[in-house]
Amino acid sequence: MDAVELIDQVVQVLSRAQDLELSWSGHVDGEAGAVAAMRQEWEAVRGGELRMSVVAPMKAGKSTLVNAIAGYELLPARAAAMTTLPTRIVLDRCLTETELAEQGADAFRPVLKLREQDAVRFDLLVKAIRTHLAPSQAEQEQDRYPHLVPLIQDVLAERLAPTRARYEGRAEVQEALTRLNDLMRLAGRVLPSGWRIELSDVPVVHTPYWAPAAGEDDGPGRLVVVDTPGPDEHELSEMLGNVVSRQLSESHIVLVVLDYTKMGGQSDARIRQLMEPLLAVIGPDKLFAVVNKIDQKRHETDLGNEGIVRSVTANLGLSDATAGERIYTTSAEWALASVRTLTSLKAAQHNFLPASDESAARLLKLVYPMHWEEELEDIRTETLTRVAQRAWKFSQIEQFLTSAVAHLRHSALSFAIGAALTKAVSELADLEIATASRRDLIGRRSHDLARAVEQISDEMAEIAGFRSRVTEPAKLAGRLAADMHKQLKSARDEGDKVVKRFHGDLQAAARSGGTGLIDRALKTVFRKDEDALEFTSAEDAWDYIRLRTLEPKPRLDAILERSRKRIESSIGSSARRLVQQESELVRPVVERAAARVKDDFDLAFTVPELDLGGSGLAESPIVPQAETRQTTVEVEREVYGRSWRTLWMWRTTYSRTVEEVTEEHAYVVSVDALADSVRQSFHTCLHEIEEALSSHVKEMVTVQVDHYYDGVEAFLQRYRGILQQSAEDNELEELKQNELRENLNVFLAAVRDLRAEVEHVRAV
Repeated sequence: MDAVELIDQVVQVLSRAQDLELSWSGHVDGEAGAVAAMRQEWEAVRGGELRMSVVAPMKAGKSTLVNAIAGYELLPARAAAMTTLPTRIVLDRCLTETELAEQGADAFRPVLKLREQDAVRFDLLVKAIRTHLAPSQAEQEQDRYPHLVPLIQDVLAERLAPTRARYEGRAEVQEALTRLNDLMRLAGRVLPSGWRIELSDVPVVHTPYWAPAAGEDDGPGRLVVVDTPGPDEHELSEMLGNVVSRQLSESHIVLVVLDYTKMGGQSDARIRQLMEPLLAVIGPDKLFAVVNKIDQKRHETDLGNEGIVRSVTANLGLSDATAGERIYTTSAEWALASVRTLTSLKAAQHNFLPASDESAARLLKLVYPMHWEEELEDIRTETLTRVAQRAWKFSQIEQFLTSAVAHLRHSALSFAIGAALTKAVSELADLEIATASRRDLIGRRSHDLARAVEQISDEMAEIAGFRSRVTEPAKLAGRLAADMHKQLKSARDEGDKVVKRFHGDLQAAARSGGTGLIDRALKTVFRKDEDALEFTSAEDAWDYIRLRTLEPKPRLDAILERSRKRIESSIGSSARRLVQQESELVRPVVERAAARVKDDFDLAFTVPELDLGGSGLAESPIVPQAETRQTTVEVEREVYGRSWRTLWMWRTTYSRTVEEVTEEHAYVVSVDALADSVRQSFHTCLHEIEEALSSHVKEMVTVQVDHYYDGVEAFLQRYRGILQQSAEDNELEELKQNELRENLNVFLAAVRDLRAEVEHVRAV
C-alpha cells in the first residue's frame, strides 16, 4: 500500500471514530476538526501541493511580491502594515490568453473561504472588541491608526455585517481580507493580554494566475503561497496561538522577503533579531530569501551582489555551501507593474489605449520617472509591450520563481508525505488510548463515573488557578533586568575604553602622513582640517575601513561573548527554577487524573535554551563618502577651420587654447566617524543582548507556559469527555453494552494495526 492510500485509510478510521462518538482529539474544533485537518493533509499529498510561506519585516514589499506572483492585485496593499492574519493562497491554474482576451480583468475571479465555525469566531471577536473598547481608547486608536477609523466606528455602532464563509470576486475578497486583518490588529490593541482566538484553519483564497512566461507545468503539483504576519507582529502572533508557527512548519519552503534599502549596519542587527524566532521554528534548511526593491540601487558604493549574499547568509544563519543559490534579488513593484500592463494588453487586444490605462501609467512612472506623462501620450502599443517585457526581465522575479518552484517539486512530495504520516501517528495514538479507555469503563457504576467527571472538573479549575498566577513577562523581565544591568554596564565601559584607544591609534596613524603598512599599501591623502583620509578609489576606501576595524573587533567580540555567557548562565538558572516551580504545582494534579483513566501524562514543561545571539561587530560599519571635483584646465588643441591667419578665406589646421573640465572622484573616510561607528556597532550588539533577553522571557512565560497549560487542559478535557461518554454508555441495556464493547474491541485492533503500518512506512 502506498502512502497516499495509507493516509486515506487514516481519514476513514478517524471518520469511523467520529461515528462511534469517541473523544480523542485536542483540536480546537474537536473530533470534526481533527478529521478535516487529516483530510486536508491527504488532499495535499494526493494533489502534489507545493506550499511556500512568505514572511517579511514590516513594509518590505511582501504583499506586492505575492501579487506579482499571482499576476494581479489580489492582496490589499496600503502605506500602513496590512497582514495580521495568515492567509493561504492557492494558485489553482494559469489563465490562457483566450480567457484574458475574452474576459479581461474579470478572468481573475478569486474565492475566499472560511470555515463556518471560524466565521462565527470573528463575529464573537467583534463583540469582544466592542465590549472592551472604551470611548477614550477609541479616540487614541483612531489617532494612531487613521485607516482603522471606519472600522472602529462600525464596530461601536454595530453596523458590521456578519462574517460570511465565502466571498467571491476581487472587490469582495479584498474588502473581506482588509476587514479580517484590521479586526485582528484592533483586537491586538484593545483586548486584554492573554486573549486568544482559536481558529480551526486560516482563510483560504483560491485564484487563477498569469505570468508572461507561464506555460504547461513541467511537473505535478500546484503552488500554494501562505501570506503570514511579519516577525515584528509579536502581539498578534500570541493572540493567534500556534497558528502562525503551524503554517510555517507545514510549509515546504519559507521565503523571507528583505528590503534592500534597509540592509547593512544596524538594520542587519534588527533583521537578525526579528528572524531568530522564525529560524527556531523551521530551521535554515528550507529557507529562501528574496531581497526586494533592488531597483533602488543607485551608486557603485551601494551594497552589491556579494555584499547582499554575505549579509543575508549571516542574518538568516545560512551556512551550507548552497546557501548562495537560495538568495535572490528582485523588484516586486516592477514585476507587478509589468505583469499588470501585459495582462491589460492581452485583454484589450487591438483596442488598447495606453493613455487611458492605469497600469500603463504606473509602469511608465517607474521606467521614465522624469517624463512619464509625455511618454504615456506618445507611446505605441508595440513599444509599450517591449517596455513591459523588459521591465519584467529587469525585476528578476522569473529567475526566482523558476528556481524556487524547481526546489519545491524536488522536495515537496516527500516532505508532505512525512508531515502527513507524522500527524497520522499522533492522531492514531490518541485514538487508541481513547478507545481502550472507553471500552474498559463499560460496566462501571454511573455514580462512580459521575464523581470522576466532577473530580476532573475540580482539577481543571485548580489548573486554571495555577495558570492565572504565573509571573507576567514584564515582571519577570524586570526582575532579571536588575541582575543583568551591572554586567552590561561593565561590558559597555570596557568596550568604550577599547574604542577610545582605537580612535587614538587612528588619529595618530592618519596624522603621521601614511607611514603605516596599511596606509602605504593604499593611496591616501590626509585632510588635516577634517581629520579624514581621502582615497582615489572606492575599493581602497572599503579596504581601509575593513582592515582598520579588524584591529578592535576581536577584543570587542570577546567582551560581548563573555557578557553573553554570564547572562545566559544567570537566566538559565532562573528558567530552571520556573520549570521546577510550575511542574511541582501541576504534575500531582494531572497524575491523579491520569491514574483514574490508566494513562501516563507525557506533556513535558521545558523552557527553550537562551541564545543571546552570536553576532559580532559589522565588518564595514560605515560607507565611504563619495565626492566629485571638477577642474578647469587650459589645453592646446589642433583645430581645422577658417582663421585670421588665412584672412578667413580658406580652412587650415592650426593650434588653439581651449578650456576643458575634468572630473576627479574621491572617497573620504572620517577618522571620527569610523571610531564612532565601531562604538555604535558595539552598543548595538549590547542592545541586541537586552532585546534577546526580553524576547526570551516573553517566549518562556507567554508562549511556552501557555502551550504547556494548553496541553494540560486539553488532556483533562479529553478524559472528562471519555468519562461523560462512558456514563452514557452505562445507561444502556446490558446487551447493548456487550455489543458496544465488542465493536470497540474490533475497532481498537484496527487502529493498532493501522498505527503500526503507518509507523513502519514513516520509518522507511
